Amino acid sequence: MPNTATTISSFLQQTCDLLGKLDEQAITRACDLLLTCYERQGRVFTLGNGGSASTAQHFACDLSKFVIPPGRRPFDARCLTDNVSLYTAWANDADRADVFVNLMRGLLQPGDVALACSVHGGTGFSADLGRAIRFANEAGASTISLVGFDGGVMHQESTVSILVPVASTPQVEAVHLVVEHLIMAQLKQALGSQPP
Repeated sequence: MPNTATTISSFLQQTCDLLGKLDEQAITRACDLLLTCYERQGRVFTLGNGGSASTAQHFACDLSKFVIPPGRRPFDARCLTDNVSLYTAWANDADRADVFVNLMRGLLQPGDVALACSVHGGTGFSADLGRAIRFANEAGASTISLVGFDGGVMHQESTVSILVPVASTPQVEAVHLVVEHLIMAQLKQALGSQPP
């Protein structure tokens, strides 16, 4: 049985180290893209698989409520895994790797944002996310990715990518949530300082 105190201390220290390695300019650029999308009344589509789907859902929730000053319109933010019936219909009836592309097809417009969360960056396990980023880029939307490990194709092909440089699913997902809340805090401050 491992020493619990040592294991906890090690995990927390690694988290602190990873936070210090984040690209702050990438976080700023992600905030700017989201603010521009809001000002243009664009849509934000969030997406992810597994635990990253819950992070994507968290983004959509906070964009729609938390960041909005009283009396202002919310972001038009949609998490693509929220409609389970529609998601599984596409997953069942078409190429599984195109499920997110099919969910955005006909809806995604230039000026919109596709925000994807992935531990492995769309490499191997999540080809659907890599295809979604390519589709969004080709449609003229901006793409934001939160990734881990080596970042994969999403890190290379997104307009902005925020990489958590560690080969640990729990650490990547934990830091992604910190980044999510940091971005929300920045957006809330920016929108609160604008005249209604």
